[in-house]
Amino acid sequence: MGLFSSLIQRKFKDIAGKRYERILKEYRDFLLTEEEMVLPEIKSVLIPLDRFIGEIPVEVYETLSAYRDAKFVLLYIIDIHVSYMIEQTLGVEASEEFKKKEKEEGMKLLGKISRNFEALGINPQLRLFFGDKSRDIISLAQKHDLLVLSKAYGSEITKTHPLSPVVLKIVQHVNIPVIVY
Repeated sequence: MGLFSSLIQRKFKDIAGKRYERILKEYRDFLLTEEEMVLPEIKSVLIPLDRFIGEIPVEVYETLSAYRDAKFVLLYIIDIHVSYMIEQTLGVEASEEFKKKEKEEGMKLLGKISRNFEALGINPQLRLFFGDKSRDIISLAQKHDLLVLSKAYGSEITKTHPLSPVVLKIVQHVNIPVIVY
């Protein structure tokens, strides 16, 4: 007898017949089955970063330290659409200046976060490129077992919008576990 069945039988042991089966069916939608309770094996973790992320909280590092044997990828994506808009409105020179500054800031943040992981005995891979923040993360997430995402990834958050629209889109389209901090 499985955990799910034993929980239902304990709760509704005095209810007989069709009522029990109806309750069993209705509760099945709300309780995890034994197969669903098994934690997935995490072999690779994708952690996207950008200019809106200042620091990863200590609790996230502590949680991720349980996966020391996994491959960690720290990824900084510079929004290609912003670069294109700057080029169209302010010119090529302004766009190149933006790209240069973003690369510097990206490398600085990647280095800072990487050092924090290295202090835990985790040696992450670092990647920086120009792209579409939501589309590229959705695509890259397919190659990983866990996605760790700041609620401010892609844009600033406010009191009325505590979760970035980019994060919301990503979470709705990936098929792997996601930690949103």
